[in-house]
Amino acid sequence: MPSFITRIELMAASQKDYQKLEEEMKKAAFKDVTKGSPRRLHALATPLEFNRNGNYTLLEVTDAAARAARKTGRRYSFTVIKERKMSLHQ
Repeated sequence: MPSFITRIELMAASQKDYQKLEEEMKKAAFKDVTKGSPRRLHALATPLEFNRNGNYTLLEVTDAAARAARKTGRRYSFTVIKERKMSLHQ
């Protein structure tokens, strides 16, 4: 099953904007992996990181992340990475 990492940064955002982002990402089946991070609590400009696992394509994950970020009303940038499982046996 594919696994994706998505990092999103909102421009000129408040804590409320990031809370809205978290809500929208959760609705889109993403899991917040940075919640409670000490670094995040002090720096809102730090991108948030989410995981999404399942039989999705890269395009589906990218579209879902963009829709969630747009709902905050802020400008945003994001990166989506499809994780590749590597075998230790060669």
